[in-house]
Amino acid sequence: MSKDKAGTPVPGIGSRKLYPYKKAPKFLTSDKAATVARPSYLPLHACMGLNSCAGSDRYGLKGPNGNDPNACAGQGYCSTTADHTCHVTNNCANQGGCGLYGTGEEMNNPGNNDCRSQGSCATPINAERFSTNGPNRGKSVWMRAREVFETEVWPTEREKINNAISTGKLPAETNVPKSLGPVPTLFAGTGPTYLWISDDNDDRGAMTSCGASGLSGAGGCG
Repeated sequence: MSKDKAGTPVPGIGSRKLYPYKKAPKFLTSDKAATVARPSYLPLHACMGLNSCAGSDRYGLKGPNGNDPNACAGQGYCSTTADHTCHVTNNCANQGGCGLYGTGEEMNNPGNNDCRSQGSCATPINAERFSTNGPNRGKSVWMRAREVFETEVWPTEREKINNAISTGKLPAETNVPKSLGPVPTLFAGTGPTYLWISDDNDDRGAMTSCGASGLSGAGGCG
């Protein structure tokens, strides 16, 4: 129970728990993320653990601490997309977050849309969101996005990158791993939580989300 300035318990107001993500890099706002240098030849992606190569996430080639970018495909912290708030407002392929709006087929393929304005719901995909339609109904959107990335998106992107290397469009020394790396440990099995994306913000002003909702870290889906 919380206490007032005099130390008297205040009923009905829960005590704040300690912020559990102090060891994780601070979530970058979209403005800051847009200025980060990343491998220019790689596709954008919708969320954590869906990156196709090292250095491709919100922290880019220098990493969250300026000297340690993610080392492998699938290990990135969050999206490289321009954050968007709702269904069909994405500006590129692989930027659909899913959740509340869209068809069952769309909701079963988060992060795997073909084109601009074909994405179902917002990015990034916070851990609390779940699908409301289709085969993934009632289940985690992010977990489904990671599964789709592992089985469908990544094999295709890896083939594209290798083809670009073989035809001289990319340098021969470009590192393309044979397998994906693990998601950052603090978020393994969940994806990025609203608490991390909101930077422990009391009023969640930058993060209005509830489980079945299309609302996301990018803002409200009204």
